[in-house]
Amino acid sequence: MKYNFIKTIIICTILCLSLIITCKKKNNSPDTPSTPTGQTSGNINTSYYFSTSATDQDGDSIAIRFCWGDGDTSGWSAFKPSGSTDSMSHSWTTGGTYSIKAQAKDVNDEMSGWSSGHQITISSIPAGTLKWRYQTGSYVYSSPAIGSDGIIYFGSWDHYLYALNPNGTLKWRYQTDYCVYSSPTIGSDGIIYFGSQDNYLYALNTNGTLKWRYQTGGDIRSLAIGSDGTIYFGSSDHYLYALNANGTLKWRYQIGGDCDVSPAIGSDGTIYFPEGLYLYAFNPNGTLKWQFQADVTIYNSSPAIDADGTIYFGSSDRLYAINSNGTLKWQYQTGDYVYSSPAIGSDSTIYFLVGHYLYAMTPNGALRWQYETGNVVESSPAIGSDGTIYFGSFDSYLYALNPNGTLKWRFQTEDQVEVSSPVISSDGTIYFGSTDNYLYAIQGSGTLANTPWPKSRHDLKNTGRVGGP
Repeated sequence: MKYNFIKTIIICTILCLSLIITCKKKNNSPDTPSTPTGQTSGNINTSYYFSTSATDQDGDSIAIRFCWGDGDTSGWSAFKPSGSTDSMSHSWTTGGTYSIKAQAKDVNDEMSGWSSGHQITISSIPAGTLKWRYQTGSYVYSSPAIGSDGIIYFGSWDHYLYALNPNGTLKWRYQTDYCVYSSPTIGSDGIIYFGSQDNYLYALNTNGTLKWRYQTGGDIRSLAIGSDGTIYFGSSDHYLYALNANGTLKWRYQIGGDCDVSPAIGSDGTIYFPEGLYLYAFNPNGTLKWQFQADVTIYNSSPAIDADGTIYFGSSDRLYAINSNGTLKWQYQTGDYVYSSPAIGSDSTIYFLVGHYLYAMTPNGALRWQYETGNVVESSPAIGSDGTIYFGSFDSYLYALNPNGTLKWRFQTEDQVEVSSPVISSDGTIYFGSTDNYLYAIQGSGTLANTPWPKSRHDLKNTGRVGGP
């Protein structure tokens, strides 16, 4: 009896061990990858990178592949730990809108489903190609602003503010009493604000009719608009103004000098305004918060504000980086005038123009590289979502540089590209003006970069504000 009991236990133990050895653990498929991220617009025959990630319930390593929406599917990537991000690039040979999806597999060849699609619209027009140009009656110094509906607004020396449709046809124009050097700003309600050398700040409705105008004692260049709708601008009557959205005076502060630089507004509502030897910081109620004294005079360089609150601006021979409390972070001596407003790239590189050069600086104030053009540069740079840097020059070219400082392409106009800074629309078109009296529309290779300050006055509506429009 005892013998049979022991025999039974031994047999059961052997059977259990056999089952453990022979039974395989069930393997789960990887989770569906996240929707790929990357460019939303681009050009034919240009490679763009897209990224995704996926996890595996069993903790297995996974590989990723992409379906590009044009009948082509990539090969599998190398296996990486669960949750890792994978990136691949692709180019399209024909224009159109494509849906990019991703799929994952684990080391046991179990596959997930396909992810949701990421849309990209590919233009059949190569980057650097003229789409159209619009002739005004005189020089175009103004930097364009783009409304939510794609309408392009800009001023001309012929006394008009223009509104163009995205196809380059005239929607309307509004005549002032003198030259419109100012770059327009668009409010959250679509109202267009701009200054004229007839000493008025104008507010126009979206149909081109006058809403109101406010008279100062001097000519007005460009402006910024707060999140509460307050309009901030300088006038050559030596005042910085703050107007309510209905055109009434909120406050003004006497500074001195021509006050012809655009203000910039920080995330806490602080208004930064450089003039003469000082960078001024104002509270939203018009009281002075602090002022920083530069070593040399500041010329036309509107500030750029980084994610950590650092304020960058130029003077007659250097670029300054100022902490948000008004103390000096660093300065870089250039030896020539910094007329342009800085722009900040996705890797925190600071781009600005000096003399004949575009400079690229690290966030700690070291020079990365510089690129020489054929003449003086006063146009401020704009950064594309693919890292391309666009800017104009007195040598009559619009330049497009790669992030490493090499020339990607350049487009020649019939006269100088002076202070009109480029803007990059949501469909990748680059708009800028020239002293040949034209506003140009050039095909680019991406949209405006999503960085703390990708262009002069921050965004497509030229709000000059962190977090705008």
